Amino acid sequence: VDRKRAEEQGLVEDDQANRVLTGEVAVASQEEDGDVVGVFGEIVEDPLLVPLINNVDEPTEIRDTLKKLNRQVVGGFVDLVNELVHRPLDNKKCRDELSHNIFLMLQECNKFREHQAREVLIETLENTLTEQQEHMKTLKFQIEKADATLDRLRRCKPDIFENAMQE
Repeated sequence: VDRKRAEEQGLVEDDQANRVLTGEVAVASQEEDGDVVGVFGEIVEDPLLVPLINNVDEPTEIRDTLKKLNRQVVGGFVDLVNELVHRPLDNKKCRDELSHNIFLMLQECNKFREHQAREVLIETLENTLTEQQEHMKTLKFQIEKADATLDRLRRCKPDIFENAMQE
């Protein structure tokens, strides 16, 4: 069921991901590389190292997928608790399903990082622009004030002003 959902979402295309989902991953070779993590006591491939397959530009799609996966994870935790209460030794399928949904959520969150970085950059640039505009207004005001003072000086003491201009 999880594999089918992952294929529908386009998250399972490379051979390594297929082996992780089917449980055919050779743990010894991965431990040598340091590319594994423990999830619910099981050793699985580090989800941070799996490349993103679908790059979605629309953040609302990512949000909707995350909401759906979050509901599935919460439901998976409830199912896992139920399994642990009623059949404590027989819960591997439930743990695998929950682990896979968490893995998919992590991938979706990683997709959102690009959008988040763009938003932070846009906000930073907008703040910088606003600050520069405020500085420009202040500078223009100071220039106008200096011009007005020079005009008053020119009108009051034209001979001092012209001597200063000749030097």
